[in-house]
This record gives sequence, structure tokens and C-alpha cells, in this order.
Amino acid sequence: MTPTVEYLEERFDTFNRMCFDGALPRIPIKLSRARTFVGRLVYRPVRDWRGRVVRREDFVLRISTYFDLPEAEVEDTLIHEMIHYWIAWKGIQDTSTHGREFRRIMKEINTLHGRHLTISHKSTPEEQDRDTRVRDHWLCVSQLADGRTALTVVAKPRIARIKRAFRWSPTVRSQTWYHSRDPWFNRFPRCRSPKLFPVDPTVLQPHLDGAEPL
Repeated sequence: MTPTVEYLEERFDTFNRMCFDGALPRIPIKLSRARTFVGRLVYRPVRDWRGRVVRREDFVLRISTYFDLPEAEVEDTLIHEMIHYWIAWKGIQDTSTHGREFRRIMKEINTLHGRHLTISHKSTPEEQDRDTRVRDHWLCVSQLADGRTALTVVAKPRIARIKRAFRWSPTVRSQTWYHSRDPWFNRFPRCRSPKLFPVDPTVLQPHLDGAEPL
């Protein structure tokens, strides 16, 4: 489905009453054609003279209409962002973006209201194939100690750091680096820390044939 602002505002009010005791103030909800997120909460942190965040203001909730999702997934995306809103608006300290408190609230909503909230939206193969943007990709293809092949698409400023991490990792037997502009690699996250994504080498190799070794 393609949600409208009116639909999302009505669902916001419903889920606010259902999951948050109606305590969340209304905020602007805007539609986007972004391919990099399904839902996103943005706000402006206000800091004191020491640089500490004392409150958050100017909340905006953005929902992408690029993805053709079932209605239940659109609703789950909205609730997911409302949890972020609740934590930020209340000034709750969590262990990470999707930390202990976020997961506690998410589990509670799933249990009490029969929802299927997850940490992130998993793109379908059809959605991945639609992303045909031509971009620069810096790739590390790792041969793992257990015989598998893994791929890491690396943020350019973190190449040296991730090279060092893999060099000392007992999991990684060898690593080969490439530069590519093949849109197929858009489906992988651009990593700023060492992460390994196992791939089928027969699927990967055609996309490396035109890549430039580094």
C-alpha cells in the first residue's frame, strides 16, 4: 500500500492511545521517496553549556513511500518510530539506538497487541533489485576460517581501520579489496565497523568481474 499523511495521522492517534496511553504529543508526519529507510524519526537536540543534551525539539516522523509494503508492515514501521519518539521525548537513556529499553517496549507491544515489530525492515529481493543507483563501493571479500566467503561494503574513511581489524581476526583467513560501481552492492549496508556478511561466491563473482582491485 501507499500510505497518505491522513492515514498515518489517524494510525498515529490510534497507536498512541493503544500503546502509549495517549501521552505522545502530535508531531508532523511527512512522506518521503527515500530508498535508504522505511521510517525515520528526526529531531533537534538542545544542549547546555557543557554540551550535554537537555531536551529534544522539532520532532518530525518520516515514512518512505518508495517501498510497496502490506498495511500491517506500514503500521509496524509507524509504531517502531513511535517507540523512538517515546524514548527521545521522555529523555530515556538507552544502551544504543535499538538498545535494552527499545527492545523491552517493542517486545511488550508485540506481546500485548499481537504486532510483529522488528529492529529493521528487511528488503525483499524485488526491492533490492529496484535500487539501480550507480555509486562508489569499497569492498572487502574475506575468506573465512570455516571455508565460507564473506563480503563487507566499507565506508571509505574506515578502510584502514577495518583492514587492521580483519588482519588480526581469527575468523578471517584472507582478505581482498576492490572498488566497484555495480548497483548490486547497494543491497549491503555501508559498514563503519568490522562486519562480515556471508555470500555465495558463485553469486558474488559476476559482480566482481568488472571491479578494480585495490
